[in-house]
Amino acid sequence: MNPEASLFLVKKASFSAHGKFLLTGEYAVLDNVDALAIPLKLDQRLEIDPRTDELITWTSYNADGSIWYEDSFLISQLTDVRFKGDKEVTKKLVQILRTALKLIEATNFDQGFDAVTRLDFDYQSGMGTSSTLISMVAQWLGCDAYALQFECFGGSGYDIACAQANSPVVYNYNDGQPQEVPISYEPSFKDQLYFIYLNQKQNSRDSIASFDPQHLTDENRERLNEMPKKFLETEDDLEAFQEVIEKHEQIIGELIGVEPVKLRLFPDYKGAIKSLGGWGGDFVLVTGDEEAMKYFQEKGYQTMYRWKEVVLDS
Repeated sequence: MNPEASLFLVKKASFSAHGKFLLTGEYAVLDNVDALAIPLKLDQRLEIDPRTDELITWTSYNADGSIWYEDSFLISQLTDVRFKGDKEVTKKLVQILRTALKLIEATNFDQGFDAVTRLDFDYQSGMGTSSTLISMVAQWLGCDAYALQFECFGGSGYDIACAQANSPVVYNYNDGQPQEVPISYEPSFKDQLYFIYLNQKQNSRDSIASFDPQHLTDENRERLNEMPKKFLETEDDLEAFQEVIEKHEQIIGELIGVEPVKLRLFPDYKGAIKSLGGWGGDFVLVTGDEEAMKYFQEKGYQTMYRWKEVVLDS
């Protein structure tokens, strides 16, 4: 084969991908339990501009317009297995690019390029900085986004499903052969649903490592598999929805041996509170009105979004 034929041709291009929240099935989604996940209208975007030399420059802008990552390296360094980069983000970026090229059976890029990413959400918020990047690189190079995700980050892949979804999805890992079913989910009380940031980033890989599937009994598996349906059945009944949330928190708490966030941090709050994704950080889903949100603000939790501000309309 002509080695030139296996080079990926760099052209000017742009891509986008949605952030995400996991509403049900955290941890258990790794063990083939159905999970309800929602794409956000908050995206990450990628712009590619070819260069006339062999340099790759990568600049990533946070939601506030500040640069949170910046580095450069030569395309020849991608084929040098000894090169990993000095920065942790560069090491991961190099792995992603190398893996994507391998998945499409390309040896390298045909020329250098400038890559710029821009976020609608804070890069440390847990809304999907990594998964949106994986999705956009997969779109760009034409490889399978799930394969790229599983090789570079592991995890269940629900966030990859959200990245290109147009509506909420019921997702199943299915032993690495993901299944995603688009659904319509529009709670009639969404004006009483808020997402509140707990002021600390939760490392997804640490969360995954804390889960022991041996604790997932057949009974709990069945109850968690029913949760997406329970959320749908209560989308017009706030009181019933809150009961479902509390039951879900109880099941996961027992499963991972961690006290639910409401009992741990907000025991006197009158509404319901549900962790999203890995417990201990990132965002929680809270029921209540605007007045009730002052409770969290007074405790120092200032970053909050209304449901309709961030959830992609289905």
